[in-house]
Amino acid sequence: MPEILHPASPSTLAVLLMIVLTAGCRTAPEVGMRMILPPGAAVMDVPKDKVLLMAAPVSQPLPVLPAGLPGTREVSLCIELIVDEIGAVRSAVPIYELPECPLAEARIDPRIVAATTDAVMEWQFLAAAVCTFADGALKTEDCSGNAVEVSAIPIRLSYVFSF
Repeated sequence: MPEILHPASPSTLAVLLMIVLTAGCRTAPEVGMRMILPPGAAVMDVPKDKVLLMAAPVSQPLPVLPAGLPGTREVSLCIELIVDEIGAVRSAVPIYELPECPLAEARIDPRIVAATTDAVMEWQFLAAAVCTFADGALKTEDCSGNAVEVSAIPIRLSYVFSF
């Protein structure tokens, strides 16, 4: 007699999970992203008694593209964002005609731009900070220690998304 699967059995859940994951892989377009150097970025000269802690991502949901986008032409879209002193994204603006994103604004579907900027506005970071060490204090790259003042700062970042 064949085994009857109970709706809550581990084997049933595993089969359902495989179906969901497989269906998602076949229908969702793949989105890649990576950080790039912002256009015109200045190199920050950090004094010897200070350390710069870069903003670190906590949550970075990828864009969900709307159904019905024409074609599967590869598109790269650059987004410049400002991460504030509490780690929230305060602005997300597309930037065009860069080496990483060579297309002009008119050549990118505005629904891709909207989906991407909407997703980026949901991102969360550990805020960037400048750490100042007291005279004679051991300077650490992670700003640990007792004789250190940590000041959160806003920072401008850029990412390229590939669809």
